[in-house]
Amino acid sequence: MREIDIPCSECGTELAERVVFTADLPVETGWRGSVRVAECPSCGARYYPRQTVAQLAGRSSGTRPRGEG
Repeated sequence: MREIDIPCSECGTELAERVVFTADLPVETGWRGSVRVAECPSCGARYYPRQTVAQLAGRSSGTRPRGEG
């Protein structure tokens, strides 16, 4: 089971996987590019899978920090 397969904890609706730009996240991450999130189409709640959190924390090689590369 993938993390996105879990229903929204706010309203119980099935989550949709989306790719968002890190510049559109509610916090400055220091990373550029895009990441996968799980978003509720009903209430708008957003969830961050472990892989995304690891990527934003710098533990994944999927993106590079801003200013590098």
